[in-house]
Parts: sequence; structure tokens; C-alpha cells
Amino acid sequence: MHLTSQTDYALRLLMYLGAISPEMRTIAQIAADLKISKNHLMKIVNKLTSAELLKTVRGKSGGVTINRNAYNITIAEIVEHTEPNFAIVECLGKENCKCVFTGYCSLTTLFTDAKSVFIEHLRTKTLSDIIKENSILSSALN
Repeated sequence: MHLTSQTDYALRLLMYLGAISPEMRTIAQIAADLKISKNHLMKIVNKLTSAELLKTVRGKSGGVTINRNAYNITIAEIVEHTEPNFAIVECLGKENCKCVFTGYCSLTTLFTDAKSVFIEHLRTKTLSDIIKENSILSSALN
């Protein structure tokens, strides 16, 4: 399994904001602290704000903070919000597959089952669980 950097960064961002909550941070501060491109981070913040996982406030004293509802979301739901195409192999993608074995290959079922088990496992933990289990996060940020 491979998650995109967008999902990786989204998870880091949510853990970071959860660890410092209720404080706000600017995109520039977060980018510096997490060592993530400011432009890339902006796209992720927009996506997570649209999904109502983050709150943003414009202006001089503005910034980004975690939405209280985000604590109850499962890690699977975050992955589903941020992964544009979770196809492990070409034949599981949304586009037409050019593989000559399409329709005859047992790997399709194998990978579909593996993906299901992976997602189901991610459904067992919420963002709150991850933040609590990583209670050292807030001290690591200081």
C-alpha cells in the first residue's frame, strides 16, 4: 500500500493542530514547523477545511485550527478525503485498464480484499486516539 504525500501531510497537519489545540497557527508557521511546502500545505488546508475538519480565520490574528468534530473522525475517513485514487494496481483504477489480463486475473480480487482489510483497520482508530497515543507530540513541537 502507498499513500500519497498529500495524505501523509494531512495526517501530520491534523495531529499537529490537535496537539496544540485550541491554538491557531498560520500556514507559514505550520509549513516551517512541519517542514512542508507552503503551497502544498495550502491545498491540503483548503481540502480539510472543505471537509469541515479544520477552521480557518482570515486577518492579522487569523490562522488555522482543528475543528472539534475532527477528533471523532476515523483515520480511514481522513485517508478517503485525501486520496484521489486509491488504486493499488492499474486495474483497480477508475480509468480504463490496458492490462491484457483484465477480467481473468485473480490479483484483482486479492488486491481489492487487501485494500478492504487496510481501510477496515484504519476505521479502528480516530484522530483523537492517535493524538492521545502520541501525547509526546506537543512537547516535541516546543
